[in-house]
Amino acid sequence: MIRWAIIGSGGIAARFASDFQYVQGAQLAGVFSRRPESAQAFAARFQLPHSYASLDELLAADVDAVYIATPHMEHASFAIACLQAGLAVLSEKPAAPNLPQLESVLAVADQHQVLFMEAMKPAFYPLYRQIKALLADGAIGEVNFVDAGFSYLFHDRSHKVFDPTQAGGSLLDVAIYPAFLACDLLGAPSQVKALLDIGASGVDETATLSCRHARGMSSLFSGMRSASDGRALIGGSQGHLLIEGKWWNPSRALLVRESGASESLAAGYLGDGLCHEAQHFTYLLRDKKIRSEIMSFELSRAMIATLDMARADAGLRFPFESDPLAIPSR
Repeated sequence: MIRWAIIGSGGIAARFASDFQYVQGAQLAGVFSRRPESAQAFAARFQLPHSYASLDELLAADVDAVYIATPHMEHASFAIACLQAGLAVLSEKPAAPNLPQLESVLAVADQHQVLFMEAMKPAFYPLYRQIKALLADGAIGEVNFVDAGFSYLFHDRSHKVFDPTQAGGSLLDVAIYPAFLACDLLGAPSQVKALLDIGASGVDETATLSCRHARGMSSLFSGMRSASDGRALIGGSQGHLLIEGKWWNPSRALLVRESGASESLAAGYLGDGLCHEAQHFTYLLRDKKIRSEIMSFELSRAMIATLDMARADAGLRFPFESDPLAIPSR
């Protein structure tokens, strides 16, 4: 039985805890939050045996894995502390606000040979696994193009997502999702051209990215003040595949071959979908694996590099970044 703890007691932590009923071979042991009263309420709500009074108490507890569900800026520091204590870490996306900070986390995971994985839920949905298998079998020929985005209406201007000191903005909040799709299917970026609409908040509130990857091109967008239907297009040399609805919660898709013949695809998912990544991570720990082949270090690097390169191209950096962002060489 793999014993888990959660760091954070907000909305995503609650969704993760609710989904945990579907995870086999694992149990939730407790929760830690910087606000003890919030952790206590969370533990009571989800009937967890422990509400840890401090991070040190959690690190010394009888747990195997930690799910980090805090604001962006805290992901890397919490991950490093847990990895140094020998605890496996599943970190909410983005695992770090930029590539240098991500490299610091990955270096600690390598040094201590402890399992670390960035949480990117669509990668583990049943339909996405089916799509990956079809693409690998050449269902639409050579995959060479991705058109995807994630845009939503966010009205609370006091939220941290509008705070540049908290790595706010649509890029890190939601563009990490289409960056995942593009990098997973086309490889790491070599060039990113970006148009960013910077609001009065000082963060990017809308972004469009044109990217060149190792195996093709992508057109990505993100936003916090306009809605989209959430479709994603995957183009190939012998057809295309359309993920319908909110592609980051994939349940329906249409595969269209070069001949015009089409095939509808459908697969359900459990709960809110977060249980699938938790199940994968639990199995990795059970099998004493220290790396995921699905959400690899290379894929996490490519995702955040895409967003770094977009900000570098547009001349946007966060207040905590003292030097201009360097465009990673590929």
